[in-house]
Amino acid sequence: MRTFALFVLGAALAVASGAFVPSTSQVKYAEKDWLHKQEDLLLLFRHLYEKDWNPQLVAYAKNFHFKESAELFQHEPTVQWAKKLWSYYEHGLLPKGEVFSVYDEVHREQAIALFRVLYHAKDWETFYKVAAWARYYVNEGMFVYALTVAVTHRADMAGFVLPAPYEISPYHFINTEVIQKAQQYKMQGYYGMKKVDGVYTVTIPSNYTGWYMHTNAEQKISYFTEDIGLNSYYYYLHTDYPFWLGGELFGLSKDRRGELYLYEHQQILARYYLERLSNDLGHVPEFSWWTPIATGYYPDLQYYNGHSFPARDNYYHVDQESNYREIRQVVDYEKRLRDVIDQGFFVLPDGKKVNLSTPESIDVLGNLIQANPDSYEHRFYKYVAMYARIIMGAAIEPVEPYQVIPSALEHYESAMRDPVFYQIYKRIVAYYHQFKEHLPEYTYEELNYPGVKIDGVVVDKLQTYFDRFDVDITNAIDIEPEPYVPGKYEGFGEIEYKPDPVVIKARTMRLNHKPFTYKISLTADKPAKAAVRVFLGPKYDEYGGLYTLNENRENFYELDYFVQELTAGKNVLTRSSVNFNGYVKDRTSFYELYRSVMAGYTGAEKFQLDMTEAHCGFPNRLMLPKGKKGGMPFQLYVIVSPYKAPQVSQYTGFDPVLSCGVGSGARYMDSYAFGYPFDRPIDEKLFYAVPNAFFQDVSIYHKSEGEL
Repeated sequence: MRTFALFVLGAALAVASGAFVPSTSQVKYAEKDWLHKQEDLLLLFRHLYEKDWNPQLVAYAKNFHFKESAELFQHEPTVQWAKKLWSYYEHGLLPKGEVFSVYDEVHREQAIALFRVLYHAKDWETFYKVAAWARYYVNEGMFVYALTVAVTHRADMAGFVLPAPYEISPYHFINTEVIQKAQQYKMQGYYGMKKVDGVYTVTIPSNYTGWYMHTNAEQKISYFTEDIGLNSYYYYLHTDYPFWLGGELFGLSKDRRGELYLYEHQQILARYYLERLSNDLGHVPEFSWWTPIATGYYPDLQYYNGHSFPARDNYYHVDQESNYREIRQVVDYEKRLRDVIDQGFFVLPDGKKVNLSTPESIDVLGNLIQANPDSYEHRFYKYVAMYARIIMGAAIEPVEPYQVIPSALEHYESAMRDPVFYQIYKRIVAYYHQFKEHLPEYTYEELNYPGVKIDGVVVDKLQTYFDRFDVDITNAIDIEPEPYVPGKYEGFGEIEYKPDPVVIKARTMRLNHKPFTYKISLTADKPAKAAVRVFLGPKYDEYGGLYTLNENRENFYELDYFVQELTAGKNVLTRSSVNFNGYVKDRTSFYELYRSVMAGYTGAEKFQLDMTEAHCGFPNRLMLPKGKKGGMPFQLYVIVSPYKAPQVSQYTGFDPVLSCGVGSGARYMDSYAFGYPFDRPIDEKLFYAVPNAFFQDVSIYHKSEGEL
């Protein structure tokens, strides 16, 4: 069992408590035993496509006799899943080198079996034996996927850090020409590279897909849709709440997962729309299954095995024979969803009615749309989004399930790169809005906070720019492995890591913003506890027309939220963008992370554990849309509401210094509906009348680095 040395830097818990990323001023430092495990875990992800890369890992795999393992077959929770995984192994797992997709049913069932064995492993040693065995024998993509989900959900692995997804598999994030250049450096004996401290190093400039060809206007915002931080965020959103995972054991339903599923996608669309406005693109296009899809996409990505990610031409015809069955299915599911939303209930196979007419029913609807295991019904309502993504991705129908070539839409690591992703989820989120349209508008009493009045809001100048970021893509090249010597590495001791002879980086240009603060001045007639929400929304549509509030409500993006103790009289609440809740900074590279782990292990420095790089947070860099050089008008909306405690007190049952609290039911700061008060139709007479809310016009200026 690992232990931690605890050092408190400040108060026990900050008053400002984030909804999805724990906000705490505590910091913990890892002890030696924990760092040993962290090092071993990191090395499982290094040189993923070279199973013989580390001879000691090879020894782990070959010396672990899976079928005869008492650790697996005498531990009751693991037994059935271990038998199932071994059966897959004997009768044909997805071969190494082939492309894994969680959207393929055969692939998914095998990955679930591996995940279950890893998840139920009785202790660290058993877990690591299985992981080392799987790294050697199981398909690379399947291995990474199952291991990532297992580490995310095992309570005893809270605090462990995984390499960034774009460093584990650069193929899903970095364009083909950059990967090819990296491989050429290796094949040419590192010719032209600098050697620093015994390590060959080079940085390769990287660009977005519009660099070689301009297929349509959507490529104007490829800097946003192809941002590696944004795509990593979406990947982790899935690993936290996989569509196939749920039930009592994992507790995901405690987190209002259905409501969260719909709200997260609504917020992604709102943030995307702000970026579109900044580039004069306007509303997200609608599509029909029966007319050509206007928006094509050329991914410029290539799998490790040499196959290119499928491309989709402009005006792609989805209604072709190979798609007829899937289109019929998705059209049926869509109609069923629209019908049950309008009728306010649905019927289970046993005749029982499930209510869909109360505000809380949004959670039921979200589970139904995602078709996850926490849904009431699995026969009549299925994977609408999955089928839509498969159809729209334009991938070729495989001959058999072990030779698939999935599209970018069929991977959570790359789906957001494709502009059609947003068109699909605009369709999904429409069900969310359809449901909310049936709820009554918030009354004055529901919006008002008696005795609280916002006097004004002051915001610093908002400025965005593009900066440079170097991505370690060394995993995209093969290095010469150390030969495996039978008998040399017996047992399960400490793994030796020899640093790579080369570090290759891709330099990307990314959207960022200058840090800023805002101040809310308000008056309270007595001390009180309040929930504060701050939204950023458009002022004008793409044609320069002033938005009416009700038609604009779905475009407001939640910028910040926190709990605040108010004092009687004047209050000034000051917030810095560096500390907004829900956001995280850039991930530490593998090279630096490994160096820090080893420095902590040897005692040279302390290894800090905190939530500043939590996987469940949105990139801090992307909180503001690009805006325009001369300034682009937006509006901030601030509402201060009476604090309503959540059903389970926040941070109950997990350590907020180490964990995002997935499955705890204690992630959220209050019990308001996600998106309140923009989640329902708006009566503008009441909305503007409450004194505890305030609209403030702001402008966002885009500058070059030299102008800042």
